[in-house]
Amino acid sequence: MSYAYEGLATIAVLALYQGQPPHKLTRYELHVRVLDVDAQRFRVEFDLYLHGPKQANALQVILPDGLVLQGPIVDGRNEPGGGWLLINVEPHELPPEPPPNLKGWKWE
Repeated sequence: MSYAYEGLATIAVLALYQGQPPHKLTRYELHVRVLDVDAQRFRVEFDLYLHGPKQANALQVILPDGLVLQGPIVDGRNEPGGGWLLINVEPHELPPEPPPNLKGWKWE
């Protein structure tokens, strides 16, 4: 299996539960390897222990080109020397600019 991406990325470990606000721990800038397992699954490998919120169940990976991979953690291993996480994702592109003002809402 070849890497879909290898290099620096922004990683966030998340706790996402229905009816509750998302809880995110400090984002990491670290070297990762992303493997394309199938159409909607990616394996993210990393070289350090990822600290996350209690009961973390999702991962967000933002690549330098703006591609965002985010989804529930399906499987994985997180150890002091690194590990891997398998996530189900749908890729999303970050918009290059904030959206125009909509119904009075604006960026502060």
